[in-house]
Amino acid sequence: MMGINSDKIKQWAWEVGFDLVGVAPAETIAHAEALTSYLAKGYQGEMEYLAREVAQRVDPRVLVAGARSVICVGLSYYVRERGEEPAGEAEAAGRRKGGEGGESDRGDMRYGRVARYAWGRDYHVVMKERLERLAERIRSRGDGEARLRCCVDSAPVAEKSLAARAGLGWIGKNGLLLNERFGSWLVLGEIVTDLELEAGEPAADRCGDCRRCLEACPTGALVAERVLEARRCISYLTIESGREIPAALGKKLGDRLFGCDICQEVCPYNQRAVASPAGAFAARADWRRIKLAELLTMSEEAFARRYEGSCMVRAGLSHMQEVARAMRDSGGA
Repeated sequence: MMGINSDKIKQWAWEVGFDLVGVAPAETIAHAEALTSYLAKGYQGEMEYLAREVAQRVDPRVLVAGARSVICVGLSYYVRERGEEPAGEAEAAGRRKGGEGGESDRGDMRYGRVARYAWGRDYHVVMKERLERLAERIRSRGDGEARLRCCVDSAPVAEKSLAARAGLGWIGKNGLLLNERFGSWLVLGEIVTDLELEAGEPAADRCGDCRRCLEACPTGALVAERVLEARRCISYLTIESGREIPAALGKKLGDRLFGCDICQEVCPYNQRAVASPAGAFAARADWRRIKLAELLTMSEEAFARRYEGSCMVRAGLSHMQEVARAMRDSGGA
């Protein structure tokens, strides 16, 4: 692989269409002990996959034998729609006017709000396509013998820790990777490889004394800085959890049908984030907000047709209907 270096890989990654790219050394992550403590407390809820293959998750060399480097990439999903205020401004204004649980916070309860990352194509597909193109570019420029394993978030990889080590950003107090330009409106991917590449320098933590994300969470899911108790998180309850939403938490859903962006919307970095020049995620108007009455009477076939290619298909119709009923029973829809 003569001639393959970090600078060339970064250039190829930008050409493929990634917004951020860096290299981390393949070694035990800095947050290994924190992850062990997190799992011991059961904060992952029913996301049992987080507790499986922990050795691979905290050390890429266990995942890929002989790994020396991890190529980390980021893709912004922030798309600013025509007439839309900058991300978070309307949310922040509503909270100042109505406060938590106020009318302005609940929105129009005939509709369910969808988290921004799901407004366009399933990011797993988009990210995997571009990772494979980057890996092929690397192979075609060398002798083809390098090990290159492409990973999206379904692989046992501590993507935020690796991305932070590679210099893509820092882990904010909401537990998400933050970048000064793109905020936390990012999906991450990795290529674990046996190539020896020059690693980047970690970015400085720029959250300072700000605690807006912790204070804004309506369910108190951010139990400490960078510690999310999933069992109380609206995103977890509306997407990941296979159980009925507890009544006390159901009252906190507001108009959030699929996911939640509150801890991102209130972040100053996200309120001035720029849209991706790559434009990987074109938003669909009918995926941003969903009419609850229509969803509750929708058939499986109609659901599959309407949301083909969307992350929402992963949650499934029955679960989304359950969330819609929880919203309705809380006094909204």
